[in-house]
Amino acid sequence: MNERIFFEKKEKAGLPACAGESLLDLLYPRRCPVCEKILLRNEPLICGKCARELPWVREPFCRKCGRMISDPSRELCSDCESRLHFFDEGRAAFLYEKGIRQSVDRMKFQNRRAYIPFYAQAMAAAAAPVLPVWRPECIVPVPMHPKKRAERGYDQSVLLAAAFGSVTGLRVEPTALVRTRYTKASKMLGRESRKKNMRGVFAVNPEIRLPDRVLLLDDIYTTGTTMDTASRALRQHGVREICFLTLCIGRGEE
Repeated sequence: MNERIFFEKKEKAGLPACAGESLLDLLYPRRCPVCEKILLRNEPLICGKCARELPWVREPFCRKCGRMISDPSRELCSDCESRLHFFDEGRAAFLYEKGIRQSVDRMKFQNRRAYIPFYAQAMAAAAAPVLPVWRPECIVPVPMHPKKRAERGYDQSVLLAAAFGSVTGLRVEPTALVRTRYTKASKMLGRESRKKNMRGVFAVNPEIRLPDRVLLLDDIYTTGTTMDTASRALRQHGVREICFLTLCIGRGEE
C-alpha cells in the first residue's frame, strides 16, 4: 500500500490562499485527528509525527476479514477458519489501538466530525489494491438506530460512507440498510452475547434497488457479528457479492 500519497499536501499551483480560509484557520485552527496538535500549513490532514506512527494493517493478514495474523503461511485467521461468514471479503485501514482508538472515540462521542476527511482518505488508501478486484457498484453504510442517531446527532458510518464515496467516486446508498430495533451497546459483550444482541437487527429498505455487488462500510470491525448480520440481510434481499471496508479492526485471537 502506498499510503504516503494520501497525506501529501496538494498545492494549488500559482494560487494564493483564500482570505476567508485563512481567517477561519485563525479562528478555528485545524487539529491533528490523532494527537490534536494544531496542524501546520504543510500538514493538510494529520501531523507529520502521527503520520509516521499510524498503526496501518500490514501483511500478513487474513484473506477473508483482513485481520492481521502472525504466520505468513496461513491464509485465514482462527476466527475465519472456524466459522462461516456471510460476507465475501473485507479490509480495514488501521488496527484499533494507540492514538487511532482515542481518535475514533472522540469522533463518535465528542462530535469530532472534522476527522472524517482524514479517515476517508486512509480508507481509500487501504482499499486501493482491492477495489478494482471487488468492483463494488455502490456503498452501503452500516446504520445506527434512529433513536441512537438522534441522541448523538449524526451517524458516523453514513458520514464516512459519504466522504469515502467522494474520494472514490462510488455511489452511496445511505438508507439501504435499516436497523429494526434499538440494541444495547455491544462493546463489553462476548461473541455469543453479541450474536444474540444483533440477531435480526437489520432489514433492507424495500424502496432501494441494490445492485449485485455491494461494499458495506463501517467504522470498526471487532468480532464480525455486526458485519455478518448486515451481510445476511443483504443476501436475503438478493445481493450476490458483499465485501466490507472499515476504518479500524481489532487484532483478535491468533
